[in-house]
Amino acid sequence: MDKDQEIARLKEAFVLFEETSRSLQASYDDLQMQVRQLTAKLERAEQAKREEESKNKVLLKQFQQLFQSMPVGVMLLNPEGRVVMTNPIVDRLFGESILGGQWADIVPKSFRPQKDDGHEITMVTGRRVRVETSSLGDVPGQLIILVDLTETHSLQRQLAHHERLSTMGKMVAALAHQIRTPLSSAMLYAGHLQKESLSEDMRQRFSGKLSDRLNNIERQIRDMLIFSKSDIKLDEKVSVSELLNKIAERAQEQADQHHATLKQDLFVTDSGLIQCHQEVLIGAVLNLINNAIEASERGASVEIVALSQDALLSIAIKDSGRGMDEEQLRKVQEGFVTTKQHGTGLGLMVVKAIMRAHHGTFNIESQPGVGTKATIKLPILGS
Repeated sequence: MDKDQEIARLKEAFVLFEETSRSLQASYDDLQMQVRQLTAKLERAEQAKREEESKNKVLLKQFQQLFQSMPVGVMLLNPEGRVVMTNPIVDRLFGESILGGQWADIVPKSFRPQKDDGHEITMVTGRRVRVETSSLGDVPGQLIILVDLTETHSLQRQLAHHERLSTMGKMVAALAHQIRTPLSSAMLYAGHLQKESLSEDMRQRFSGKLSDRLNNIERQIRDMLIFSKSDIKLDEKVSVSELLNKIAERAQEQADQHHATLKQDLFVTDSGLIQCHQEVLIGAVLNLINNAIEASERGASVEIVALSQDALLSIAIKDSGRGMDEEQLRKVQEGFVTTKQHGTGLGLMVVKAIMRAHHGTFNIESQPGVGTKATIKLPILGS
């Protein structure tokens, strides 16, 4: 190969080298551009991450402040049931810190349920709280909220007490007025009975009237005492059949005294129990039966229908007496209004109070010239 050929080949190699060099330079420039773009993206991502972390810190701080300042007790349990977070209200309710304790161990040590707890539960500290639980969705663990109802419960009791005192004031005034007439009559009949010359027929007649007036006075005083009680303790459990048998027996005695006909339809097969104050509950039913008898003509028929269905005992007392229109029906349920010659108008209020205490319901329907139907319903416990 001569020199010209070598020079030509060197030129070709140099041209190829330049082309390759330019290509590499272009690739390098392109790579640099991509690096700068990726660096910018990374910086933006890092900035977004820092901003997100800052927001999360703010949110976490706000959550912690909210958690600590909530007006109810709040605690967080981990999946194993251990208390991992509490607020100051929880410490105040329990009287100590329960952080780190097992909830299953804390409950029996810190709560002391009482018979009248209802939807609340009493703590050993004497506080009454409502306990609510909630899952955390997809997050493992459980949220427990303790609502302190101690003050609310106390205020409700005070309000009920003041309302009862106010009502009792009206009641005593009404009772004093209403009891005067039967008491005067009783004293008059008692005076007649002291006469030695009184015939046996008249003695029997005056004795019956005296007994009626004394029973009327006793019934009014009994209603006052029941209505004035702050609570009725449901410390007895009686079977449905036993309760109905006692009501039927006492009701028949009441009907016989007033020469009324009593029809009893007892369609009850439930063997469950009624949580009650037996004497007070039977007295409420007899009160309704007495109303039905007094609203009817002498010798009229009064019907008692008892049914058990859906864990409820229903007792209905029906009469075919004079009945009441809507206005009269509304007034007699308000109290201190009566359609009787002698009465305080407390009868239905007493029945309502007794039904509320027994977690039952009371309803009354009436039509003028058709009669009245009074119905009570009581929950049946399992046998």
